Amino acid sequence: MASGSVPRQSSGISAVLASPYLLLTCAALFWSGNFVVGRALRGDIQPISLNFWRWTLALAILLAVSVEQLRRHHVLLRREWKTVLALGATGVAIFHSCVYLALTSTTAINALLYLATVPVMIVLVSWIVFRDTITFSQALGIIVSLLGALVMISRADIALLRSVRFNPGDLWMLAAVPAWAIYSVLLKRRPATLPHLTLLTATVIAGVLLLLPVYVWRLWSGEVMALNEHTILGLSYIVVFPSILAFIFWNKGVAGLGPNRAGMFIYFMPVFGAVLSVLFLGEQIAAFHVAGALLVFIGIMLVAWRPARPYVQPHVGPCP
Repeated sequence: MASGSVPRQSSGISAVLASPYLLLTCAALFWSGNFVVGRALRGDIQPISLNFWRWTLALAILLAVSVEQLRRHHVLLRREWKTVLALGATGVAIFHSCVYLALTSTTAINALLYLATVPVMIVLVSWIVFRDTITFSQALGIIVSLLGALVMISRADIALLRSVRFNPGDLWMLAAVPAWAIYSVLLKRRPATLPHLTLLTATVIAGVLLLLPVYVWRLWSGEVMALNEHTILGLSYIVVFPSILAFIFWNKGVAGLGPNRAGMFIYFMPVFGAVLSVLFLGEQIAAFHVAGALLVFIGIMLVAWRPARPYVQPHVGPCP
């Protein structure tokens, strides 16, 4: 065996693991699990408390591994504090609080239907803020993927879509969608020299500080949290996978593909949600699941049809 063969193989494996497509797919999978667990915990932990403790515990882990990076980049973080604060508000405090509030009163069909509009909203916000454009194949991919999501959510029953009615949960999801779109687009403002883990930690710090007064107010109002094996296991999953790994993967994926193309991977969530329902809720895969999943994959392939040019983050100041 040639001496250089092993390094080339390792390099190839590393390239696959670092692929923005794989990273965004894993992020969508972990976030799908967040919806399942969040729904399961709704009787034990109130939405604001769940979001606060989710990110507080995640922050403890992040600080343990990134405190030195925070010190090294503190000048740059202070310079970009407005961007960090906006990311913490939209991606941590607002979006996930709205999702958990929605899951207490809306149906799964409504929540997933609104979530499926996130990529469209990302494209709209990106156009408004940065005047980004989309190609014909990307526009077609949006439409096809949205159709796939609708098939999954409606169980291929048009009458079911017609029966959708607004309730408080629907309104919370309507608030969550633009929050996540703004978060994804704001990632374009991330300085190229700022490591992803450092940005995530700083974002979570900002989000927890914004959540703290609301959480204290909820405690003052008499809110309590049931602490048992069920809640501990659920929180453990939410802290590690949707809160830390998914955000790292999503941020790196957006950096690689840009917000418009990365947003299409949100359409994976109805697909993964169906699989997780089979595994953990005992539901059965039906024909509409297969049809919807196929449309979602076709849509994402259309979005990625043209070879992507390297996505370059705007450079905001030199590395300190």
